[in-house]
Amino acid sequence: MPFAARLSPHADRVREHTRSWVRDMGMLGGAPWTEAFYDAADYGGFGPLTHPTASFEDLKHINDWHTWGFYVTDAFREGFLRPRNVVGGKAFVAGLKSVLGGAGSPLHPAEKGLADLVTRSTLDPDDLTHLSEFLDALLWELHNTAQGRVPDPIDLVEMRRRSVATELSAKLARASVRAELPEELLRNSTMRALVDSFGDVPALRQEIVGFDRTYATGASTTSAVLAVQRFFDCELQQAVSVVADLIAARLRQIGSVLGELPSLADEYGLDAEARAGLHRYAEALKSWLAGELLWTSRSGRFSSVPTPSPKSFHSPSGLGTAALVIR
Repeated sequence: MPFAARLSPHADRVREHTRSWVRDMGMLGGAPWTEAFYDAADYGGFGPLTHPTASFEDLKHINDWHTWGFYVTDAFREGFLRPRNVVGGKAFVAGLKSVLGGAGSPLHPAEKGLADLVTRSTLDPDDLTHLSEFLDALLWELHNTAQGRVPDPIDLVEMRRRSVATELSAKLARASVRAELPEELLRNSTMRALVDSFGDVPALRQEIVGFDRTYATGASTTSAVLAVQRFFDCELQQAVSVVADLIAARLRQIGSVLGELPSLADEYGLDAEARAGLHRYAEALKSWLAGELLWTSRSGRFSSVPTPSPKSFHSPSGLGTAALVIR
């Protein structure tokens, strides 16, 4: 990881707030989270590492959103993905979409958490679209798994961006540093590449660190490691290394794009305030990536990890190479 992780000075208070919030939402009832598992996973410590400069009030809100996303993913995996319960999974997603649309009465912790977040957030149409895509990605994985299908690697990477809510994470990072940027700049192909690469890094890393817990136990067939293993007809450790190479390549691309931002600011004629906001946004993404890696390496959410082999298909070097070995 070429970027440095920092910890918010509000970490302890955010942990206290998040624990109270998940308890109030009924998320510590034992399935999928017990209190012991929640504490070991340290969901309350995610936001303080990924948004180290955010205010306490902003950080509480940001961490609630991320924690809700973790809960939904875990609840869906254990309740519907592992038992191949397609009918139940569809009903689960439909209920959340109903809450998102302001209809219905929340019935279970995932719906209660979403309802609470919606009332405290200002969601625009794009936000609603990205949240729906996040939920649709859960069903996509369930359908693949129920049919015993390992998806195409390219399709998998694209869908994983949705399953980790890349767009929403990038927007939360931008908002946390008060980076007001023109929409036309954010739609620029270079900025889109930055966000896509930003999302690919944690999405692909979780394919490695979560392999034993999810894919090796047969809970899902939708795995970048499995997809590469089948595509290249290679051993598991080689497949892990190829996925790690892709993480390293994405980090190199992020570094390259960040170097282009000053000229991009000139191209769009940004004033001094917007330039400063663009710089803060870039720093926020760097902090997020470094903090996510540190949290992942320490969190009890993940079990044992298959380690990338010393020699892989591409033998990468330079920026991002350190990300090849997850410790």
